[in-house]
Amino acid sequence: MYESFYGLKENPFNLTPDPSYLFMSKVHEDAYTHLEYAIVESKGFVVITGEIGSGKTTLINLLLNKIKQNIQVGVINQTLVSPTQFLKMVCQEFELPTDSRDKAELLDLIHSFLLKQFARKKRVTLIIDEAQNLPDNTVEEIRMLSNLESEKHHLIQMILVGQPELKYKLQQKRLEQFVQRVTVYCHLSGLDRDETAHYIRHRLSIAGSENPELFTEEAIDAIHRYARGIPRLINILCDAALVYGYADELRAIDKIVIEDVIAERKIGGIFPEQDAEREADLPLMPEYGQIRTSGMEQQFTSIESRLQLLESLVADINTRLGVLFDRKEQQDERVLQLLKMLKESNESRVALMAEIAALKGQPSN
Repeated sequence: MYESFYGLKENPFNLTPDPSYLFMSKVHEDAYTHLEYAIVESKGFVVITGEIGSGKTTLINLLLNKIKQNIQVGVINQTLVSPTQFLKMVCQEFELPTDSRDKAELLDLIHSFLLKQFARKKRVTLIIDEAQNLPDNTVEEIRMLSNLESEKHHLIQMILVGQPELKYKLQQKRLEQFVQRVTVYCHLSGLDRDETAHYIRHRLSIAGSENPELFTEEAIDAIHRYARGIPRLINILCDAALVYGYADELRAIDKIVIEDVIAERKIGGIFPEQDAEREADLPLMPEYGQIRTSGMEQQFTSIESRLQLLESLVADINTRLGVLFDRKEQQDERVLQLLKMLKESNESRVALMAEIAALKGQPSN
């Protein structure tokens, strides 16, 4: 909605991945170099950690697109699973049959598949996302899976990707054998202040902006401080700031606009105050026995998480509506869009609450 006002051909701060907007900081470049070496040389386990939105998935996608080798890639995103469930997911990812197979049969099936791929000179890479949620005994199963080797080569390359909790999880004594297999470890920290400025101007330029100073230096300082240099949070702040600027017909986004956006996000619960040093206090992961594993309980947990997200979204939209109703009449179109979003979010929340009520009424297995 603000693109034409600021001379942009498209939204420069869209949250969806777009290779044309890729910005490589020094940290990302270093991580990419290590990843490329590990994949090309098939060097054991690779572990990548970083905050949500720090660019982990983007980095891996870039790597897989650039490497000119015959590699078959599998991706696992659901990680709160038992060892046998994990092996079934590996089989499903590589289109192997899993009907009525026990753990030993699944391992034989995977081993046969890897040997066939090796004979065809085809590499196999398994990417395990959200790896911080892996139970300890599933991590051990992953380690055992890496024992499937030929005489001189690994048959499967595994990349574990996760939030900072994964780093602390792997510091546990009981996972020492797994850690010894890790040959490459990368942590994606946030952009520094100068990189944040370059990142914002880079995206504006790609989107067609002819004004590199659209965000003032003070505004960039505030963005870096609140977003902690995390690209996704920078995008959220900048996009909201441009909506505010458009509403007030501002030709430049200053610090006051950024602070207004932050104040609104805090009220809506979407952008709470965060401590850049909070990683030091992260707890260790619970024992697997403490994690709920029944099918119904996993459904219930998933629905609860979605409901909490929707409630936060509704609160944020309500706050934004309150602000926009006080702004100029030319915001009518935006208000209608927000009202539609609010209606859809409320309908989804009601449906989820009904689903929770139904699940609670079912007898336990």
